[in-house]
Amino acid sequence: MHPDLIKAEQQGLTRRIFLRNLFLTAGGVAAASWLTACGSGDSISNNNGPGASQRNSPFRTMGPLMPPDANGVQLPAGFSSRVVAVVGEAPLATNPNFKWHSDPDGGGVFATDDGGWIYLSNSEARDATTAFGQIPKELSLLSTLASRDSLEVVGSLLRPITGLLPLSIPLVIPFQGGVSALRFDRDGNLVDAYPVQRNTTTNCAGGVTPWGTWINGEEIADGYMFECSPLRDGGDPIRLDRFGRKAHEMAAVDVAGRAIYHTEDLGGNERFYRTVFSAQDWPVDGKPNYANGVLQVLVVEGGIEAARQGPAAIRWINAIDDGRPQNQVYLAEATIFAGNEGVWFLNGLVYFSTKGDDNIWVIDTVGNTVESIYDPADGPVGSPVDPNEPAMFGVDNICMTLDGEMVVVEDGGDMRAMVLLPDGVTIPLLRLPGDPAQTEVTGPAFSPDGRRIYVSNQRALRNGKTAPFGAGGVVYEITMPFAVRVSAPLARAL
Repeated sequence: MHPDLIKAEQQGLTRRIFLRNLFLTAGGVAAASWLTACGSGDSISNNNGPGASQRNSPFRTMGPLMPPDANGVQLPAGFSSRVVAVVGEAPLATNPNFKWHSDPDGGGVFATDDGGWIYLSNSEARDATTAFGQIPKELSLLSTLASRDSLEVVGSLLRPITGLLPLSIPLVIPFQGGVSALRFDRDGNLVDAYPVQRNTTTNCAGGVTPWGTWINGEEIADGYMFECSPLRDGGDPIRLDRFGRKAHEMAAVDVAGRAIYHTEDLGGNERFYRTVFSAQDWPVDGKPNYANGVLQVLVVEGGIEAARQGPAAIRWINAIDDGRPQNQVYLAEATIFAGNEGVWFLNGLVYFSTKGDDNIWVIDTVGNTVESIYDPADGPVGSPVDPNEPAMFGVDNICMTLDGEMVVVEDGGDMRAMVLLPDGVTIPLLRLPGDPAQTEVTGPAFSPDGRRIYVSNQRALRNGKTAPFGAGGVVYEITMPFAVRVSAPLARAL
């Protein structure tokens, strides 16, 4: 059992109350403070029953969302926005040849040795692998022609001319997608913009590694995961074959457990995965030998409904990892979730979101259990700053502070980034312009100083109007009137 859970139970708290009210993500100091407050009876009142306590998050001071600003973004008073990248435009006038990619999706932030930082953004630009990835197996010829393996052959023939065409042209050039970077100096000025990965497709989300690189994947049935450096000229991206061929979403790294967790999002019925390594293949203070990883899939004893009532025991079984797409070799034992999306590791716990049922889950890596810690079906949920704000809907990418505050962006929903606090309260952080039926909020990531957060409007234009796949995308920087505690690794070459 997780050590903080043991302390909680010693103070007469059930693990379910403790997890639902704190998430157990307080990074040690806040967790200890929470437990101390419970033990002394010095708790702060809330709506979650007797004995529940909460840390004083600065997000609680936010007011309701104000009318749209000059960029069309709705923010609480004291917040401000600026546009830092737009599809088809050069982020820097000094580098007019580099145009920003379309369909920005997952994002991550890295510190730099000059006191600045880098924001990475994936491009979920679509091509034939996405357009035809769901063709029934009976139409095997079309499925084969639209597979990644076939497009690798086509791409090798077309690659010499791809530099002559914009990245945003949809359904023409195989392997649209990739990853691009925005580099800022210590004062927040944009000083560089450049590509760090190309010749991949439908790059959805990813994960920052503690050793300063970016793991990201292709969201197609036979997609791969890759590792790239956030630095300009940081080395050629590496394909990670031991992460399975599947529709990849986010990734989260557990160094102590020598495991990298990653989600799958194909059609609403997905499995939850991890890739594990031996001590020999993942040395202390090093990075894993990816070639020797073992792909595993999660099994929830008693099924997903048991985990909704939580905690439910879990075990990991080795997946079939022979190069075939996972949707062709699913193991019957593996537990099915309703559209896996975001995943985050913090303080011995793995958090992940499922868009199909708008749940947030937590895996206790010490106690080997999983449970839902946020479920709209549990009762009325909303915002204390504006009771008219609806519950979170279409929960997608997530990012977290060291104190357990979780930012959840909506795919559809109300075009919001929501803050989910440790006691289950949800507060709107922002609303982007655009039709939620056609675009979504993506790529949340905090700057290293904790004062800025980056998000993208995936299929929108500068004026807020939405665009089709391959023709939209705006990246915003939101400056907050306070700082939160975050951890950003130093960007490194491969």
